[in-house]
Order: sequence, then C-alpha cells, then structure tokens
Amino acid sequence: MNSLCDENPTRQNIITLLKKSGGMSIEELSKKISITPMGIRQHLLSLEKKGIVSYAARKHGIGRPGFIYRLTDASDELFPKSYDRLALDVLRDVKKYEGPEKVSKIFSWRRERIFKQKKEALAGLTGIEEALHGLKNLLETEGHLVELDKEDDTYRLKTYNCPISKVANEFNEACMQELQMYRELLNRQVTMEQCMGQGSQSCIFSIPTA
Repeated sequence: MNSLCDENPTRQNIITLLKKSGGMSIEELSKKISITPMGIRQHLLSLEKKGIVSYAARKHGIGRPGFIYRLTDASDELFPKSYDRLALDVLRDVKKYEGPEKVSKIFSWRRERIFKQKKEALAGLTGIEEALHGLKNLLETEGHLVELDKEDDTYRLKTYNCPISKVANEFNEACMQELQMYRELLNRQVTMEQCMGQGSQSCIFSIPTA
C-alpha cells in the first residue's frame, strides 16, 4: 500500500476495513481492530488530514447522531493499478492486428489533444523565453521534475520523470510525438538530445532562441 499511510499497520488496517465495508463508525472499527475508540479516533484524524478519510452524520433515531467514516476518492491512489500493463496490452494488440501505422496514429491523436490543452494554457505569453518558462511551470504543475537552462543561443529543457515511461520504453512513437508537439508549441526546430525511453537518465530537449 502507498506510503501515504506512513506504513502504520493500524491505519492500513482501518483503510482496508473501510474499503471492504464502504463505511464504518469509530465503535465498529474499535471492535474489529481491538483498540480503544480514542485510539481509532486519532488514527482517523491523521487519515482525514491527509485527505484519505471523510465522515458524515448517521442518525440512529432519537438522540445524538453518530458518524460514519468512509474513504475519499483520493484514497484510490493507495491501491495498486495496472494501467501501464493495460496500455501496453492494447498497443501491442493494435500493432499486431492493425499494423504499426495505427499505433503511430494513436500517438498522433494523443499529441494533438495535449497540444491543444497546452496551447490554451500558454495563451498570451510572448517570446520564446516567456513561453519556455510558462511551459516549465505547466509541466511542474502536472508532476514533472523539470529544469530549464540556457547556454549561448540555446535553451535546454530537461525532464527527469515520465508518466508513461513503461509505454515509451517499448513504443518510441510516444517520444517522437512529444518532440513534435514541442516543435509546434514553441515554433522552433526543437531537437531531442537524450530520451528516457531509450535508457537515458532524463529527456533533454534543445531549443534554439531564434
């Protein structure tokens, strides 16, 4: 399970119980885990602060309402996913039955969609320097680890993580389409000096100032 749980076995146990049940009270969790309600409350407070757990009132007829604790949508990230495997299986099948040209087309469609999104986000920026800093900030908000350097008349945009690395390792079309997107986005003859999809530590894009 994800490190958001602090690898605390009790909190992991709470998350598992809430996942299976759809929601439980402090008293129900206390009985299941065999620790005091106060102890459960402290663990739930920690999980609530991390955005993993939320609660809502649950009335029991007359008297004070109790509370039911549930996992939030954000907690879904704590559980294993197989998105990379699914994407690779689909792409392999497309390549096998439809041919490599169809795979290239799929990545082309993806490039066009991402290009439109980034084009809108960078609208209003003028000049290559402003556009590149805007692009760097945009990539960072998307979770990329990015550096932007300038040497003489060339900028170098370096990214150190790739959200589709397992796909890119097998289908270099993804990297080529990203390169083409940067060319269109920046209106420059961008070149790729290094590529994580080909085993490098980072992707490095070289962008001329003019």
